[in-house]
Amino acid sequence: MSPILSAITKQPLSGDRPVFGTLLVLLVCAPLPFALARDWGEALLTGVALTLLTGWCLLALFGRAHLSERRFRQVRWPLAALLVVQCWAVAQAIPWPVHWVSAIDPDLVRMRPNVLTTTLSLDAYHTIRQALLGFGLTALFFVSFATVDTPRRGQWVLGALLLSGTLQAAYGAFMVLSGLELGFFVEKYSGIGTATGTFVNRNHLAGYLNICLGAGIGLLFAQLRARADPADWKARLRSALELLLSPKIRLRLYLAIMVVALVLTRSRMGNLAFFTALILTSMAALASQERLHGRAALFFASLLIIDLLILGQWFGLDALVARLEQTTPTQEGRIAYTPALVEYIRTFFWTGSGAGSFYGVFEQFFDAGAANAPTHAHNDYGQFAAEYGVPATTVLGLWVLATGWKASQLLRRSTPVYRGWVLPD
Repeated sequence: MSPILSAITKQPLSGDRPVFGTLLVLLVCAPLPFALARDWGEALLTGVALTLLTGWCLLALFGRAHLSERRFRQVRWPLAALLVVQCWAVAQAIPWPVHWVSAIDPDLVRMRPNVLTTTLSLDAYHTIRQALLGFGLTALFFVSFATVDTPRRGQWVLGALLLSGTLQAAYGAFMVLSGLELGFFVEKYSGIGTATGTFVNRNHLAGYLNICLGAGIGLLFAQLRARADPADWKARLRSALELLLSPKIRLRLYLAIMVVALVLTRSRMGNLAFFTALILTSMAALASQERLHGRAALFFASLLIIDLLILGQWFGLDALVARLEQTTPTQEGRIAYTPALVEYIRTFFWTGSGAGSFYGVFEQFFDAGAANAPTHAHNDYGQFAAEYGVPATTVLGLWVLATGWKASQLLRRSTPVYRGWVLPD
């Protein structure tokens, strides 16, 4: 796919390569069947993730895989934080003596009187499902950390995301521009006239493309090399043309395809998130590097100019801008949910109503009735706080902040590959 990817294939993989190879296949294939957003999809993803973890542990037992003490120290607290949250979800679904639950949250007991034991969750079935999925994702986190232990493997992961995002973008854009309007090889029932790829919702595709665009930009940025400043304007022009017309242009083309699909999703927040993140990461990259300013500035300027002004104008950026201009708070149903969501969080502040219980509980706080109650909060942070409780959500928030701090440290390293890894975050 690119010179950097073809070069790394010449180096042998270590003993855990079956696990790492399966992880790459999962990254590419997981979004294909409706992004596994079905009951069977969640079960399949969880099963594959736990199988990968089991496989890595068996390889480690027989000396084929290894996690050094230094690397284990790096992952132990993030891993513990994720496990604590999943164990809390299990605790929500376990029946407890009613007087224990009453001492923690009297509202839960008032909703279910005349019982001897009760669960902290108001929907224990979906809470157990969410806990299993959470353990599966935690297993993927550990397997990724354990197997992606070299710059070469990091580039493989970024390449897999780039491949997946390009395929999704090409498929989604083709369905819109051709008028076929197929999702995962079935006729679409939502998002008609917009790119959805094999996802059900256009916003989900936009969010996924943001991740894949970050991976592709990271691969490109990792290939930038600091050079001595050109002596005259001709040398500067030659250097600029070498950068823009180098073999990396193929990788640049994949990014352009994803930007086209991102615009065709007509997702307001998806597009704003991408361009905002691109500007902020550009500033962070330029501020943290001392010797790449000229080439890096040209690199990021080309991303903004080509994507925003040229591709966007050809593929309907004006329609997206018009949709943004017509957006008003009074017409946004998602904003109307906010007072009810705040009351929801306040009611179950400490314990949450149970992981996965939002749909069945929110209608008690939202006056529109069950038929018009939203399936999700359209606010991930608020929904986590409502379902898991504020303390558990705070643990996840600290995990994210720690990830950001680690990324800021890596961004200052001189190795180009490290800079490429950090940019997608």
